[in-house]
Amino acid sequence: MLMALQMAQMMAEDRDVLVYLDIHGIEVVLAEAEDPSYSPFPTSQTQIAALLGAGVPIYARPGCLKAAGRTADDLAPGVQVADREAFFDFTDGRILTLDY
Repeated sequence: MLMALQMAQMMAEDRDVLVYLDIHGIEVVLAEAEDPSYSPFPTSQTQIAALLGAGVPIYARPGCLKAAGRTADDLAPGVQVADREAFFDFTDGRILTLDY
């Protein structure tokens, strides 16, 4: 996860980026999430804060939130529940994937 967040942060320097989290990725964007670290990457919370500060939308898949017994109220500030229209507006109706 740390590498994926770092890649998103690097790409956001000069590209439009959207972060979409599902399955276990949901655990990283919960308000009470642990803050894992692994050298040489910044911690997950540091990277999430930087992405949000740069205006990068971070979305959590609603079905995965529900499967984890969580709701939008459990997400960290700034993290949003994924919205189909916002997602497809960002991708111009295309599905683009880079998965780590």
